[in-house]
Amino acid sequence: MTTEQDAVREQVEPPAPGRAVSNRLLLAVAGVAAALVAWFFWAWLGLRRNIVDAAGESIGTAIALLLVVSIAGTTWRARR
Repeated sequence: MTTEQDAVREQVEPPAPGRAVSNRLLLAVAGVAAALVAWFFWAWLGLRRNIVDAAGESIGTAIALLLVVSIAGTTWRARR
């Protein structure tokens, strides 16, 4: 290692600790996860779809929700 790399490494500050996750957020995530699991079982057993199709519906819905949350979070942070 050269002295330049040591100097640069010393200048880098560690990231600030993030805020703790709120209880409402944990409850919302648990609720969404429970709804996705329930949707999987309803599609598989109630609607009699193939297990792969039922899992694909649940996973696809989860990915769509993550996309919506990501866009909303980006928009919210941009306004701050």
